[in-house]
Amino acid sequence: MSIHPAVSAPRRTVRRLLAATVAGVLLAAGVAPVVDRPAGAAGYSGPQPGTFTGLGFDTCAAPSDAAMTAWLKSPYRAVGIYLGGVNRGCAQPNLTKGWVANQQAAGWRIFPLYVGLQAPCSTYQRRIDPTRAPAQGREAADDAATRADALGLARRSTLILDLEHYPAGDPACTAAVDQFVSAWTLRLHERGFLAGLYTKVTSAGLRDQVAAYGRPGHGVPDVLDFARWDGVQTVADEAVPASHWAPGRRMKQYQGDHHETWGGVRINIDSNYLDLVQPAWTRQSRTAPQAPPKWGSSLSRIVARTAAVALR
Repeated sequence: MSIHPAVSAPRRTVRRLLAATVAGVLLAAGVAPVVDRPAGAAGYSGPQPGTFTGLGFDTCAAPSDAAMTAWLKSPYRAVGIYLGGVNRGCAQPNLTKGWVANQQAAGWRIFPLYVGLQAPCSTYQRRIDPTRAPAQGREAADDAATRADALGLARRSTLILDLEHYPAGDPACTAAVDQFVSAWTLRLHERGFLAGLYTKVTSAGLRDQVAAYGRPGHGVPDVLDFARWDGVQTVADEAVPASHWAPGRRMKQYQGDHHETWGGVRINIDSNYLDLVQPAWTRQSRTAPQAPPKWGSSLSRIVARTAAVALR
């Protein structure tokens, strides 16, 4: 419906005032509204990977700009980058602030991965010290956040801790991992980023984090990135309760180490399916996921009253 110019200007003013009032109320409540673009939009530079449903790939070393351009012919539209960590396996000559900016301009979504200290009961040489697990989790988060800032990734991006396989049945190992993951999550929130966790369904890592989900005081990662190499592009899995990391908080690595060629460029990759909605941001560190305010609360009443008055 068109609006006569004499009427439209006051209404636009009212709407702007209303929007500003609502935003002010939300900020006062510690909630920042999320603005995102469709997954296929070029030039996206918001929080990564943001709201996105579709296929992604990760590879040990960030491909060249030319390779990424060639791979626009692929079905993938998200790329995993290994931004740091003491157990990161590859050098990253291409991974620069300019590279990130170029991929964002081309429309790629990015999911940053950090391969830090591993479980004390794993076979990795660089492992969590059970006597320092919380401190080491915070240190890893600080390093990841600093590296994300240096690469030009937007605040509220999700930085994913890569937690590789470790065996079940060791309570001391589980306790150390839980403390590390919780500290990683809460410290990233303090630094303005969201936290993710990658683990395999065959590892005790997934079982332990499912058990810790919602535990008082435990920093729950905002996004779960789990690996089950069955070739099925879904984020539903019998190992993850339907109520956990839902909706829109999951990724699945559905195929491991293999080669694919697109646009004449061959790359060794893992394949992923992402089903993500950018999580709402709160300025305070979170433990268990928080429910949104219900209509009828003082916040909603303030917004409703403001709308009614502004539109009279």
